[in-house]
Amino acid sequence: MLSTRRLLRVRLFFEGAVVGIFTGAIVAALRFLLDEADIYRPIIFSYVDSLGRIFLAVGVMILVAAILSRAVAFDAQVAGSGVPQIKGILQGRAQMIKPFRLLMVKFFATVLGIGAGLSLGRAGISVQLGAAVGNFFSKIIYAENKHHEAVEGNFLLTAGAGAGLAAIFSAPLAGVIFCIEDLRKKFSQEILIAAVTASVSASFVVKIVFGVRPVFETITATPLNVPSVMTGLDFEMVASMSATPLKFAALFILLGIICGIVGAFFFKALIFALDAYDRLKIFGVKRFALPLLLAIPIGIKLPQILGCGNVLVDEMLITRHALSLLIILLAGKIFYTLICFGTNAPGGLFLPVLVIGALIGNIFAQVGNALHFFTADWTTLFIIFGMAAFFAAVVKAPVTGSILILELTGQFEHLVGLIVVSGAAFLISDLCGGEPIFSALLERSQNKKSPPNWRADKIY
Repeated sequence: MLSTRRLLRVRLFFEGAVVGIFTGAIVAALRFLLDEADIYRPIIFSYVDSLGRIFLAVGVMILVAAILSRAVAFDAQVAGSGVPQIKGILQGRAQMIKPFRLLMVKFFATVLGIGAGLSLGRAGISVQLGAAVGNFFSKIIYAENKHHEAVEGNFLLTAGAGAGLAAIFSAPLAGVIFCIEDLRKKFSQEILIAAVTASVSASFVVKIVFGVRPVFETITATPLNVPSVMTGLDFEMVASMSATPLKFAALFILLGIICGIVGAFFFKALIFALDAYDRLKIFGVKRFALPLLLAIPIGIKLPQILGCGNVLVDEMLITRHALSLLIILLAGKIFYTLICFGTNAPGGLFLPVLVIGALIGNIFAQVGNALHFFTADWTTLFIIFGMAAFFAAVVKAPVTGSILILELTGQFEHLVGLIVVSGAAFLISDLCGGEPIFSALLERSQNKKSPPNWRADKIY
């Protein structure tokens, strides 16, 4: 006879696989629609070249704002990235009352908002959609047993959240690590079994749809022309190495320090943006109309800033941009992301954070190249390391960020370098007052009164 705990693990294995399959299918649909939006959005904005078409674009954006406002009023958990909501549920501070309704409304609101150009991410949304799938199945399976629903339901919710991250990035290991490092902050065999089966299943489904193509399409196709002396850098051997790896180790740490400082600023600016909308009493349609109307001139002049931004990373990996343009893109992406995220519109932070990190890495590489510290061959490496470092500085999950970048690039020999740059960014961000962004958002939502057009009994 199997013990009760072993039976639980067997159930979680099969239940996790089911949750992963459904999560993978839903996230694949989300990714497909947003990828199509990335293709057609700049084409549409290129036709906004007359006064009549500008007025038409304004009308469309106001309509989108009205729909988003109604969606958030319908279910307050539709607002925001979704990750703070999941953390609140796992901590017993919130509930997911109707997961299927949440899943449907959040899916279409996200496609509409990001499709229209909001600078928000799809990964946090995928995490929440996966969690909703897990919660939905737990309510069905354990409808007659509230104790099992409470215990195993949390396992399946966590597994679904990890599956969502794994599916959107085709990175199953990152999905598992995210469950342990950020969501649960503790390890158990039950969490591991459910998270692994769900993440692998979801990633498998997405790969059936998209093949092995990652979110950043050119990231695996771009060779990292790194001197072999740097491969598998081990700092226990630094003393016996030549000056070359020491120089680059110092550069990695410097990049981490820069990302840490900017990340701490970005965290504080995000909280300020959220508070500013509330202090100015900008609610309802006006709250969402502001960034959507701003998307019109941005879409005409700098369409790269709009949307999640993964297309911009692909562009940087194959095209050498002028340093002045990169600085403009960085400032614009940060500013517009703050404007969009401050509304609490449906959309996450993972991809905008990775894009901002890539821009910082690219600027760092171009400055270093101009100063003859290294050649242009190193640009791709610094773009990738910048993504990991800024992720660690803002999300405060350096292991998840490092593993995510490894799975996206397939360059596992750079594990130590990624950990070094992420660790430096994490430490500097912490010293500068940066906090884990999703935990801070959870605390903020629990400690303030909800705006009048949003339900006060739910986290947003």
